[in-house]
Amino acid sequence: MDYQLSHFAYLARYNRGANKALVGHLSALPLPELSKPRGSHFVSIQGLLDHVITCDINWLRRFRELFAGDEALSRPRLAPAGHAWKSFEFPVFADYVRERAVVDAIFEDWIAGVESSRLGEVLVYKDSHGSPKRYLASEALDHVFNHQTHHRGQVSQILDELRVEHDYSNLLDAAASLEGPE
Repeated sequence: MDYQLSHFAYLARYNRGANKALVGHLSALPLPELSKPRGSHFVSIQGLLDHVITCDINWLRRFRELFAGDEALSRPRLAPAGHAWKSFEFPVFADYVRERAVVDAIFEDWIAGVESSRLGEVLVYKDSHGSPKRYLASEALDHVFNHQTHHRGQVSQILDELRVEHDYSNLLDAAASLEGPE
């Protein structure tokens, strides 16, 4: 596997692990805490989670247009066809947890099967406001993972305020260990 694919596989592993750990911490909270207003642009923890998964699904739908025929990106979860922006909300936390795992698996499976050279292709789409955009697929994918990290950081701040111990954001937890003699 070349460096670029290795890098994205690493980010997808990290993303899955960080999301799983975050869900574990959030599962320990009383459910009303998830929807309680927190002064965030997205109002609550649940609002942040819904925003991130909405963006993730819509990004996968955009990538599906460029990578037509890819098995992972052809999964029914990414319906309907096309890439018009669609909102997703999961008022029941257990539904969110299941969906998060499905979406993380799609990212990992897609990256595991994509040809590295294809990530240099231009992704053309309209953003959520209808403005035309063009980016290299690799740069858009970096953005997706960075976007998730940004919002997990916001949830981390809320957990700090609630005095909930957590440490789910260590990127090196997903790294391949290079232990042994130098």
